[in-house]
Amino acid sequence: MNSLLVKISILSISLLTVMASAAISPALAKIRLAFPGTDITLIKLVLTLPSLLIIPFSLLAGWLATRMKKKTILLVGLMIYFLGGVGGGFAKSITQLLIIRGIFGIGVGLIIPLSMSLIADFYDKQERAKMMGLSGSVSHFGGVIFLLLSGWLACISWRYAFGVYGLSALIMFTVFFWLPEPPIKQVAGPVKVKLPWQIYWCAAIGALMMVAFYAAPTNLAMFIENQQQMYTSVTPLFANKAELESSLQSGALSESVRASFKNNGITLSAKASFAVKEPGKSWMIRDRSRKFVVIKEQDRLVIATERLARPGIAGFYLSTMTMIGVVAGVILVMLLRVLGPYCSVFGIAAMAIGYALLGQTYSLAGVLISMLCIGFSSGVLMPILLLRVARITPEQGRAFSMAIVSCGIYLGQFLSPVILKAASAFPGQDVFRSQFNFLAVGLIVATGWGLVSAFQSARAGGFEQYKSIKVHGH
Repeated sequence: MNSLLVKISILSISLLTVMASAAISPALAKIRLAFPGTDITLIKLVLTLPSLLIIPFSLLAGWLATRMKKKTILLVGLMIYFLGGVGGGFAKSITQLLIIRGIFGIGVGLIIPLSMSLIADFYDKQERAKMMGLSGSVSHFGGVIFLLLSGWLACISWRYAFGVYGLSALIMFTVFFWLPEPPIKQVAGPVKVKLPWQIYWCAAIGALMMVAFYAAPTNLAMFIENQQQMYTSVTPLFANKAELESSLQSGALSESVRASFKNNGITLSAKASFAVKEPGKSWMIRDRSRKFVVIKEQDRLVIATERLARPGIAGFYLSTMTMIGVVAGVILVMLLRVLGPYCSVFGIAAMAIGYALLGQTYSLAGVLISMLCIGFSSGVLMPILLLRVARITPEQGRAFSMAIVSCGIYLGQFLSPVILKAASAFPGQDVFRSQFNFLAVGLIVATGWGLVSAFQSARAGGFEQYKSIKVHGH
């Protein structure tokens, strides 16, 4: 058995796990256009429905692993992953697409638990810890590659974006030829362990965390491509043709244009400028980071916000969000030693800032800063949650505790668009900004609650437990 080939085959499985469902998020805007009239929540379920299927089938995979060969389960999971992943590009209706995405979730559910258990089967002690670290790095790297490639393919066609899942075919052959069946370890009789009630509280927190975090991948592509109609004017924006020509030459707006916008709830600053976008058909109004398009349609003028960018940018920004999460994980030990019980508050506050900015920004720079804040928050909060689970659970019940919390996390991913649909009535210029503003307010409240809790923990000596944390232990 070639140990290097075994390592490659095990680590290659990790490429398919992190951000598996979110890999095609840059294509959501194009999918929405492909199925006009479809409720936006159904479009978002294309991303989150797999999470609902991951929950039971990850538990099923763990049960099957005690009764049949793990390699067989893994190969079946990879085959389903490939068919459900690539198959999405062939869907003829939104119903077909959701069914295929459900099949994809089954494949992911069968793969995820085995990707970690194989490391425990083949490696011990320091080598196991090393492989766990490598697995985490490879999985996040896979998420970055998937998002970048998906964003590029989505610029050509939303159907091509599903082609990123074709990588699973290569990994399937790698597993078939290079991965041996893991050795069977003899285990003493079953041990019953009573789990602390706090585990279920951690699962609920994980679910809420994902409801907030998943608002980014489920909304970003549609948000930056959204050209929202602000209002329609049946009267000219300029008093006469001479006034229009004068504005075009100087780039300044006339008082009649400013009055038209103000009457419809939009105040333009003194720095707003006017220019031709398409002669005789459309014009552009720039006001600092905001852009408005005036479109001529027969006997009326439609005023809309300009879209921020194409879907490829969404893939790049989401991959950046994933990478900053990796960086946050790397420096987490240092943050825990410095901030102690306030570290989680710091993470919640970072996500609050991210969504608050996202709800107000009209520039790509603002979107990028928001993604960095949200990604950093996820990279801090998720490991802290899992560290707490490991700390409060007896060793014999740790695996089952992690499974329960994982179920909460995936349930949160699925419920994210469903829950946030109710936030669409929250103040905001469009449905996306309403949801971002709602999350910002909720996270600000959570930050305040966290500060009180952290202060109480610090007074009770909460800093002491973080000083002994070792770099290899988080």
